[in-house]
Amino acid sequence: MTRQPSPTAKDALLRAASGQGADMFDDGYALHPIARQAAIATPSHWVDVFVVSAGEDGWIELADLDGGILRGWHYDDLREVLAPGAPVAVHTLYGVLAAGDELLNVRLALD
Repeated sequence: MTRQPSPTAKDALLRAASGQGADMFDDGYALHPIARQAAIATPSHWVDVFVVSAGEDGWIELADLDGGILRGWHYDDLREVLAPGAPVAVHTLYGVLAAGDELLNVRLALD
């Protein structure tokens, strides 16, 4: 059985493909299939984090287990996907956020 993309992933692809915003696979938009596979194939770059906040403007704040803060951006409002305190993981090399069964492309801020 082929797993179908979630409604959030489908919405991301449809919006990106319709020309809203940047090119389809820019950071923070749709996750390119090659980037998805590359992230899955390099487990040493995944970092366990907790959601601190997710804003209507697409900015998310994550805290690692040592208290460090990561900020990222996704073109869509992820408040329904990322509840404060929820455990998630971020791939620091490819900018992929794993939340449950979702893999999302995020632009990580270099503060």
